[in-house]
Amino acid sequence: MKQPSLQQLRAFRLTALARENQAIADMNASIAQTPDSLVKELMDTHGWPAHEALSAVQQLQETALRDTSEQAAA
Repeated sequence: MKQPSLQQLRAFRLTALARENQAIADMNASIAQTPDSLVKELMDTHGWPAHEALSAVQQLQETALRDTSEQAAA
């Protein structure tokens, strides 16, 4: 059986904490909804095509994840 990655373990831990603490649950929900909100903002307000907005947000997420991983490793 494949072992979960460090990222998956952190997600499991955050989910468990969110079950016990409403503030953490609210922050987790906000983080989960932010990419969708940003895509909607780029499309509705700035007139971006859907595929460009999705691609831009995906690149931002990948950069943020990479930066976070590098900070954790340091």
